[in-house]
Amino acid sequence: MKKFFFISLTALLLIGQSCGNSGSSNKNSESSSSTKIADKEPEVPVAIKNLMKFLGKWEADATFIMEGKTYKVLYLMSCIEAADGNGLYIEEGFTHPDLGVVKGANLVGFDSVDSEIKWFSVDNLGSAHEHIGVWKTPGHLGIEYNGIHDGKKYVEKVDFIFIGKDELDFKLSGTLDGVEIEMGDGVLHKK
Repeated sequence: MKKFFFISLTALLLIGQSCGNSGSSNKNSESSSSTKIADKEPEVPVAIKNLMKFLGKWEADATFIMEGKTYKVLYLMSCIEAADGNGLYIEEGFTHPDLGVVKGANLVGFDSVDSEIKWFSVDNLGSAHEHIGVWKTPGHLGIEYNGIHDGKKYVEKVDFIFIGKDELDFKLSGTLDGVEIEMGDGVLHKK
């Protein structure tokens, strides 16, 4: 409903502005009404302000355990604003001799309808899925993906905990039918 209202409001404003420009000689009233609407900026939700803590380039000596094997990697993450500061675009990845180059891209935003963080991930290993989460505290974001892998329930949980403004602890856990099959952790440092 909000998206339809937004689209309808935008259409009305554009139609009104084009009609007002076609032969209107009262420029003062025209510019003052459109300026009031255009100049009024909506208040940024706290959840989005908290997301902006991710901005910048980060790296961590991280450990990932997959299929019973432990991998130590230099994990890199780069976060920039998306949609005029209403979300994030994140590139992440690492290289390991046994795993090759692992790359991921993420689009992250706050859904004002249900007050949840939506974190959509795609990687070069054939995975694409959405995590849903909430800020547990202003410095702790928890996200979770629930899906089906090989006919079994798969749950991936990721916790991000800010340790000051330049350090970020992350923990990842993946379970298949309740049995942990992968995990990862590290402390990211802003560069």
